[in-house]
Amino acid sequence: MEIKYLTYQNIDQEKWDNCVSNSLNHLIYGESWYLDIVSPDKWNALVLNDYEAVMPLPLKSKMGLTYVQQPIWTQQLGVFSKLEITPDLLDSFLKAIPKKMAMISLNINEHNFIENTNLSAKTNLILDLNNSYEELKSNFSSNTKRNINKAAKANLIVDLKSKDVNAFIDFFKANIQNPISETHYNTLQNLVEYSVNNDKGFIALVKQNDEIIAASFILKSDKRLIYRTGTSNTKGKEEKAMFLLVNGIIQQYANCNYVLDFEGSEIEGVARFYNGFGAQNVPYYYYKKINNKLLKVLG
Repeated sequence: MEIKYLTYQNIDQEKWDNCVSNSLNHLIYGESWYLDIVSPDKWNALVLNDYEAVMPLPLKSKMGLTYVQQPIWTQQLGVFSKLEITPDLLDSFLKAIPKKMAMISLNINEHNFIENTNLSAKTNLILDLNNSYEELKSNFSSNTKRNINKAAKANLIVDLKSKDVNAFIDFFKANIQNPISETHYNTLQNLVEYSVNNDKGFIALVKQNDEIIAASFILKSDKRLIYRTGTSNTKGKEEKAMFLLVNGIIQQYANCNYVLDFEGSEIEGVARFYNGFGAQNVPYYYYKKINNKLLKVLG
């Protein structure tokens, strides 16, 4: 078994994407186009043999130090493999990360786990949609059903076919609770544009009298819908529009071989919203390692 460390320029992107897309634990975050957007030209990689398994290493530099850090808009990375990801395989990948890295701070995926390590579990709430809508709805909480009914009476329209990326980004900027940097907004816009134009995701809107009152961006791969963002304005919150939006997605994809991945959350109120649709926790893991020797030498 040979795990090679490759710089970005030496990665065979066709073989990379073949490995990630056909891996047992495929996630869209690991595809090369996604990494290029969230970590532009700043990700290297570990590759097992001839791309039997891979691990992206998104890089940052500061004060002469290089470190591996989770990119914005990216929940889980880690090892993707066509083979079973055993604890030994994961351990081999983690040990193969170059020692020149000052720090490693990564969220690795739900299939990457070793007992008795410094991995810490993080909440990820997932709903299996491979059932009838009626059966899925029977698992909604009473509060969720009540809010869906309230929204349904408010003359709201759910639109899952919008291609208007600028309108979505403008609405997101205007209504996000905790504003972020312009770089992060631009990265999100690039993700939405690529996804919408390449069938890798879609924009979901709720409108009242042709006015957007709630919006979400959903990443879409062969078996997973990822609820990447969700935003409401004051009117949308009053009318419980986001409940109707999620319900619309569930109706559209019920009885299909998809899961709806809500991406967390550790925030109690947000988790309660996701749990209200019957989502279950499938944890992923946080891995952190600090190179104290390197920091001491340079510091």
